[in-house]
Amino acid sequence: MKYCDVCGTLNPRENNFCIHCGNRLITEHFCPYCGELNLDYATSCVKCGKQINPIAIDDFDIFFSQYNEDLLSDAHISDEEYITLLSNIFKRADYFEISGSTIKNKILNFASAFAECETKSRGYERGSIYLGNKISYDDRLDDSVQIATIIHELAHYLLFLIIDTLLCKILKVNTSSTIESFVWYFLTLPEFKIMNEYCAHTVEGRFIPYGYQNYGSFNMLVEHLNVDEEALNGMVVFGNTFANEIIIYLEKFIDEDLRDEIKIQYRKDSVAPTYKSILRETTDSLPLSIKNITLLQVLVDIFKEASSEDVRNELEEIKKEIELNY
Repeated sequence: MKYCDVCGTLNPRENNFCIHCGNRLITEHFCPYCGELNLDYATSCVKCGKQINPIAIDDFDIFFSQYNEDLLSDAHISDEEYITLLSNIFKRADYFEISGSTIKNKILNFASAFAECETKSRGYERGSIYLGNKISYDDRLDDSVQIATIIHELAHYLLFLIIDTLLCKILKVNTSSTIESFVWYFLTLPEFKIMNEYCAHTVEGRFIPYGYQNYGSFNMLVEHLNVDEEALNGMVVFGNTFANEIIIYLEKFIDEDLRDEIKIQYRKDSVAPTYKSILRETTDSLPLSIKNITLLQVLVDIFKEASSEDVRNELEEIKKEIELNY
């Protein structure tokens, strides 16, 4: 017998769909490595001997198995589960003292609770995030601009971390370079790249003085990526929804006192505000449950798309880069 993970009804073992709600049933004891059906009480596969619920997935053949596709297709997450997931991501900062001789060093110190931070001195970008968990920022810039850059790149990484953690929860595994490769691939698809950039700009804008925001990277993406109007507006709202979630947690650490110090740094640097606006700024956001349903549907679609041979080759290259940056 097996329980439906949606309504809890006990079904005969041979059923593929729940007799009560029609949900597709997942047989927990299909081996994710070789596909062998095991007995209910088995912990290791009778055919290949591997652990039935792997601690981590290190191979794309395993990742793109029918077993994992079923898990993802049938996944649902409550608002309470999602809030707990977010709380656990930010919990690491609870044990990290925000200290430093300057406000830039304090923000840098805080960001390092989540990702490795390193300086860069080449390229026109103010900062970037490497595949993996490294944030780079240009230390030739004024401290105020470095602060904005660090917060911006941290927002990119936190969005990655949210989706990575959600995916691992659904697949019941720890993260790995294989899963991280898929998440980075997802976030660099044209529409989601726009969503990702809008999110980072919005988070950055909350913690620096009004008028100093620079939306150049977002506006450039919109100009150069061929995304239709409806999809573009949808990604902006989606990005704003993620940004609002991240901001709520960051405000617990980058509090009013630290924000006042950031304002003082901008005055010290004597840079005049431009008051430029993001071209598609919005206050709209999705209800949590709607956003998560939409996100899960999107992940299923991208999962199916990414299992093709062409994308697999791209994922292998991303994986190599991630492992180089560990």
